[in-house]
Amino acid sequence: MLHLHADTDAPWELLAKHLAGEASAAEQAQLHQWLTAAPSRLRLLTDATRAWERGGRVAEVFTDADVAPAWQRFSVAAGLQAAGTAPAPPAPAEPGRVVPMWQTARPWLRVAAAVLLLVGFWAVARTFLRTTAARAVTVAAGPRRQLATLPDGSRVWVNKNSTLSYAADFNQTSRVVQLRGEAFFEVRKDHGRPFTVLAGDTRTRVLGTSFNVRAYATEDSVEVAVVTGRVAFAPDRQKLTVQDSVLLTPGLRGVIRRTAPAVAVQRRITDPNFRAWQHDELVFDNQPLGQVAGTLTRYYGTPVALSRPELANCRFTGTFHQAELPQVLRVLSLSANLSVTQSAQGGYTLDGPGCPSL
Repeated sequence: MLHLHADTDAPWELLAKHLAGEASAAEQAQLHQWLTAAPSRLRLLTDATRAWERGGRVAEVFTDADVAPAWQRFSVAAGLQAAGTAPAPPAPAEPGRVVPMWQTARPWLRVAAAVLLLVGFWAVARTFLRTTAARAVTVAAGPRRQLATLPDGSRVWVNKNSTLSYAADFNQTSRVVQLRGEAFFEVRKDHGRPFTVLAGDTRTRVLGTSFNVRAYATEDSVEVAVVTGRVAFAPDRQKLTVQDSVLLTPGLRGVIRRTAPAVAVQRRITDPNFRAWQHDELVFDNQPLGQVAGTLTRYYGTPVALSRPELANCRFTGTFHQAELPQVLRVLSLSANLSVTQSAQGGYTLDGPGCPSL
């Protein structure tokens, strides 16, 4: 008799005997017990019965020679008998005689055919269910940022060349998204179900808040900066063993380096332009030139370097809205008494006497 254990290992022999009308009272009771153990199993019986009924109406025949070897192989694979220990059902009196599928077939043949039909049905159904479960909704920003509204009403601004994905059943059981790149989140409150962002082996967990996540594969860290609410930021414990996390409040950012040990560190937000990509605007208010160069590198994705360390102490004030990098560098060079050169690799270097104090 088939051993009933995991839900995915359906009792094919019992189902087949039930559908073929060959199940004993004890077997019917056993099948009933299996079905009532989990509500989802009733759907399996319903679908299997429908498949059986459709198959029974097909003007199709099996021969003993066809079914017996298939039944033997299935019995061994399903654990109904050990290989080589149980004989196959008796050979037919007339080899090659064609037997109608459901009318005059012997009981064992009807059961065997039922099992083969059901196993085929379940293989197709399981493939369909896995495909459905694995299906995900993906927002790929490409060369322009995109605004996505999630099923729970939360809004996500996805930066260019970044990807946000979530399960098709998002908001039905849990609220989990995966991010590659950068995005700004405005999460709708739901005290019963926290909102989780998985990005670069890190986990950000919130109830309702707004925050920025930066997790580019080419960078050596993942950063989360909080605007409103509270955020728990930690390594992804499903992949890492470090049990460390930080609680971030407005004005704070968390940093996790990709190199070991993967520990979340709390810092103040010092770059006022960490959301510049969202608004297409850069604002510098008497900021050190070293920080300006770093901001331009992050914002445009193109290296901007200083030829001498002393130039990092110069200060710059200016606002740029939807400006291209060469335009910004021309204004910056004139203001800080610098020249701009472009390397063969596409990066830029600022050089010259710099501010008067140097």
